[in-house]
Amino acid sequence: EYWWCTERALDWGPGGGPDLIVDDGGDTTLLIHEGVKAEEEFAKTGKVPDPSSTTNVEFQIVLELIKESLKVDPLRYHRMKDRIVGVSEETTTG
Repeated sequence: EYWWCTERALDWGPGGGPDLIVDDGGDTTLLIHEGVKAEEEFAKTGKVPDPSSTTNVEFQIVLELIKESLKVDPLRYHRMKDRIVGVSEETTTG
């Protein structure tokens, strides 16, 4: 559910999307970076991410989300990347 919710938070409908990511713990940023990487590979070779290529269960879920996204919109993460102007992480210790 967590990764699905993270991915859904990025869906603002046609032409929309975030221009700033705040306090995501790096997860949304990771999803977008990996999505862009997968879209580039897909455009060059037609290959989609293979969730079984990793033993990391969390990353398997990320790859599966990206794989499904490619079927619907093979440039979704590229448009997000182009729109985002900044990422901020707020961490409080002590």
